[in-house]
Amino acid sequence: MESLNNSQAQLWRSILVGGSGGRFFSDIPWPPQASDRIVAQTATPVEVRVRVGRNVDQVQMRWTTGELSAHGGEGSVMEAFVLEDNEYIANVLVTAPRGNYIGSIELLTNQNRSVLFGRPAGKVTDLQVPSNHQVIGFYGSSGRWIDQLGVIAVPVSRQSQPQPTPTPKPERPSDASLGAIPRAGIDLIKQFEGFAQALPDGRAQAYADPLRGWEVPTIGYGTTRYPDGVPVKKGDIINKTQAEAYLIDHVDQSCRQAMEKIPTWSRMNDNQRGAIYSFAYNLGSSFYGGYNFESITQVCDSPDRWYDHRWIAAQFVKYRNPNTSVEEGLRRRRLAEAALFCKRMSSSAPNWDDDHGEAVEAGDLKPEERLDRIVQDVAGNRPVGAGLTPDMPFDTLITPHITYGEFALYDEERRFRYGYQCKTAYEICLFLERCRDYFGGSPLVITSGYRPPEVNAKIGGAPRSEHLYDAPETGAVDFYLKDISTYEVESWCDQTYGYSIGYGAKRGFVHLGMRPGKPRVRWVY
Repeated sequence: MESLNNSQAQLWRSILVGGSGGRFFSDIPWPPQASDRIVAQTATPVEVRVRVGRNVDQVQMRWTTGELSAHGGEGSVMEAFVLEDNEYIANVLVTAPRGNYIGSIELLTNQNRSVLFGRPAGKVTDLQVPSNHQVIGFYGSSGRWIDQLGVIAVPVSRQSQPQPTPTPKPERPSDASLGAIPRAGIDLIKQFEGFAQALPDGRAQAYADPLRGWEVPTIGYGTTRYPDGVPVKKGDIINKTQAEAYLIDHVDQSCRQAMEKIPTWSRMNDNQRGAIYSFAYNLGSSFYGGYNFESITQVCDSPDRWYDHRWIAAQFVKYRNPNTSVEEGLRRRRLAEAALFCKRMSSSAPNWDDDHGEAVEAGDLKPEERLDRIVQDVAGNRPVGAGLTPDMPFDTLITPHITYGEFALYDEERRFRYGYQCKTAYEICLFLERCRDYFGGSPLVITSGYRPPEVNAKIGGAPRSEHLYDAPETGAVDFYLKDISTYEVESWCDQTYGYSIGYGAKRGFVHLGMRPGKPRVRWVY
């Protein structure tokens, strides 16, 4: 659906692009009153915030005078675009796949910068903001997503300045890099490096290096150069997702090659490698065999003592710069590294009494053969999201690509019995949609979902399996993506999902779940 551009006393409003659902919103009332025109004409936008999942979920503008209302849902991670001094949004491009929701937004500025939120699909619509106008707000309609979107602009009242060096957009670390650098190591580095100079909204701004000042601007978890080689500069702002991506890239580029040359590297588990990565990130990747690094080299060369915690800790803690102001902090870091190094990985037996038989539970039902039928059954349906109830039909869409029936394997005996089970299923679905979207929309196949106690007992399930959904915030699915390596899916989930994951890729599935308190748990099937 599109409407025509229109103007009201020097305020300009673009066409609307998108579907017909949702509730109307507008950052400037329309038609504007005299007071609205004054507010709009004196507005100075400084930041645009967007939440993106499968579609554009939310948009929000921030002016120098404060934040405007956020429009849309909150089911995804917020991204932000910060405008430089004398920079403004000069035009906007949007897509609306199938004409239902907004799929992507691209902002173009007067200083030739651009930022893309979402993934363009289908026709790209140019909102054709008039020359010498700046976008100061949004209007349209929204629910859990942005259904329709247009922009509001006013004439520019200031001169643009020379183009500054842009802050590079983050690049997603490659799957190979993420797979080689253990999550435990990255988390430990983050813990001791700290997310420096955090702003009230959770993002971080560049700061002066503690030793070299603004000669070496630094940001996030100690980044001084972005992945493309551009130096950090004063005034840069990034979010935590970007900061972690830059950290992973730095560790990968500066440490991994040297680490993989350690003779015993292949014998170390992920916890041991994670501890060594933290040590190398802090003290340099060329430590192995180096002068004054005899003790940590001996640690690497002594597999028979890798679980002798007292001895390992004694070696690590030598590297603490005694009698300096940083000694206590380094002592804590070395002891944390030693503890991680000695921490055994989960055994091959599943944790928390989860059973081994989940991968083949649905084998006789041939879940992949249901996909075409599901597509036909749900045609025209809208997702109910958190509104799911146990008595709804199985062709009810929970989220855009996952039905209630898939959680029950289309078996009436497996129908949910309580509202809290539906709530857990919805939360799991939100992550599954993210996973599906990341891998290009490949069909997602659930091989095991809810198992009521009698079904669980019948198939020989573990007494405390997450698949029982027997308490709030407890539940699980086993799944795979059609035509996508299950090992790649498992690796991505391991880096992205914060709760329970059972490593079942070698058996053709990934176990994704949660349990009371939502701890981060990993095990191997």
